[in-house]
Amino acid sequence: MKQLFSRIKPMLSLMFWDLVTTIALFFLLLIVLNQFSEFFIQLAICLVAGGGLLMMLTVKYRQLSKQYGRDDISGGKNKREFERVARMLLNTDSSYALVYANIDRFKLINDVYGNDRGDKILHQVQSIIDDELLWDEVSGRIMADNFGILMRFHDLPKLDQRLYRISQQLAELKDKEGKRYGLEFYYGVYVIKKGETNISALLERANMASKKITNSNYLVAMGIYDDRDRERMNREKMLEMKMHDALEAGHFIPYLQPKYELEGETVAGAEALVRWIDPEEGMIYPNEFIPLFEKNGFVVNVDLYMFEEVCKMLTRWREEGKKIIPISVNLSRSHFEIPNFFRGYEKILKEYDIPPKSIEIELTESLFYNDLESLNTLVNQIHNAGLSCSIDDFGSGYSSLNMLKDVKVDTLKLDRVFFETTEDNERGKNIISSVIHLAQALELHTVSEGVEERNQVEFLKSMNCDLIQGYVFAKPMPVPEFEEFVFGAQE
Repeated sequence: MKQLFSRIKPMLSLMFWDLVTTIALFFLLLIVLNQFSEFFIQLAICLVAGGGLLMMLTVKYRQLSKQYGRDDISGGKNKREFERVARMLLNTDSSYALVYANIDRFKLINDVYGNDRGDKILHQVQSIIDDELLWDEVSGRIMADNFGILMRFHDLPKLDQRLYRISQQLAELKDKEGKRYGLEFYYGVYVIKKGETNISALLERANMASKKITNSNYLVAMGIYDDRDRERMNREKMLEMKMHDALEAGHFIPYLQPKYELEGETVAGAEALVRWIDPEEGMIYPNEFIPLFEKNGFVVNVDLYMFEEVCKMLTRWREEGKKIIPISVNLSRSHFEIPNFFRGYEKILKEYDIPPKSIEIELTESLFYNDLESLNTLVNQIHNAGLSCSIDDFGSGYSSLNMLKDVKVDTLKLDRVFFETTEDNERGKNIISSVIHLAQALELHTVSEGVEERNQVEFLKSMNCDLIQGYVFAKPMPVPEFEEFVFGAQE
C-alpha cells in the first residue's frame, strides 16, 4: 500500500489543486454575480460550475484507474498492474506457480451473443478467479480472453483442485434464458523458481505450456512447463536469429531424392528437399526448422529460394547438355496468406526460361480442405506457367474424393502411411490398389513415397504404379552426388 500511495501521490496532489482552483473560481463568480445578476442566473451558473467540477473529477478518476491498474473490460487488474503486483509477491519467501488461463473458443461467444455480452462474461470470469484467490495471490486479464493467475504452490494435485473449482464455476455461467455458455479454461502452468521475477518471460512459458495439453490424470485441461520447453524455445530463438543471414549466405541447399519408374527401375525424376548446412553446427534437419518456419512464416522465403535454386540447376543442366529430369518442389500452405504470391514464381520462371513440365509443384493434401475455388485458380496458374502439379501426402489426412473431381492436378503422391503395414495385410493392399486404379481412371500419374521394402516394390509394380520414391532405391543426396549418380553413367 505504501508503494501504491507513493505512485499515485502526484496525481492526488494535482486533483487537489484542481479542486481548490475550481472552488476559488466558483466563489469569485458568486461575488461578481451578486452585483450584476439575478438569483436564478446565479443558481444556473453555480450548477454549470458544479457539473464541470464533477466531470473533471470523473475524468481524473478514470485516468487514475486506467494508468494504475484497472482493466476496463474485466474490472480486475490489467496486465501492467498484474505484473507489478506479481513481482512484489515473488520477492517474498512463498512458493508460487504462474497459471496462464485461456477460454477455449471464446470467439464463438462474441459471434453468437455480441461483444457487449462477451465483455460482461469476461467481467464475471474475472470475479470467479478472484473469489478463489488468497490475500497474497493475484490475477489479471493479459489480453483478449486470456488471464494470468499467480497462485501459491504446494504441489500439482492441490493446484489442480483449485483450478478445477474455477473451471466448475466457469462452466455454470448461463445466458438470460438459463442456457449454459459451455465455457472451458485451458491452463498452462509454470512453477516459478526462486529469484525469477521477469513476469513477461514467465507468462510466455506458462502460455507455451497451455499449448501442449494432452490427455492426463488432471481434473482440468492443464499443461505443465518443463526445462525441455525452455530448451526448445531457446533453440527456436537461436534459429530465428540466424535464418535470414543463412538464407542470404546460401546455407539452405537443395538435396535431391530420386524417383524411379518401375518398368526399368531407372531414375525418371527427383524431389528437391531443403537442408540447412550451418558453418558452425553442420546439418540442421528439416524436422527441426520447417515446423518453426511454418509457424513464423519464413517458410515462404525458403520455398521461393528453393524454387529459384532448382531453376538455376535446370538451366545449368541444359547448358551442359545434360538430360532434363523433372524436379518437384514443395509449396507450403503459408503462401496462401499472401495475395498473388505466385507472381514471384512466374517472375523467376521467366528469368530462367525453364522448359515446360520440367518442374512439378507439390501441394500438401491439407490445402484441399479449405477454399477449393482459390486452389483451382492456383492450379490453373501453375499449368499456365508450364509446370505440372501434384497432391503430396495423399492419404495422410482425411482424403476427399470430391477434391479429385474438382481440382485438376496431374499426379497423386501416396503417403508413406500406406506402406507401413502392407506386409501380410490384404486390407491395406486392397486400399492401395483401389487408390492407384482410381488415379488411373482419372488419368493421373501415381508416385508412392516412403517405400523401403523390396516386396512393396514388387506389389506396386503389379499395380502399375508409375513412380517410386524411397530408401529402397536412394536417399536424398546433395546435387553433385545426384548428378554423378544419374549422369555419371551417361557421360
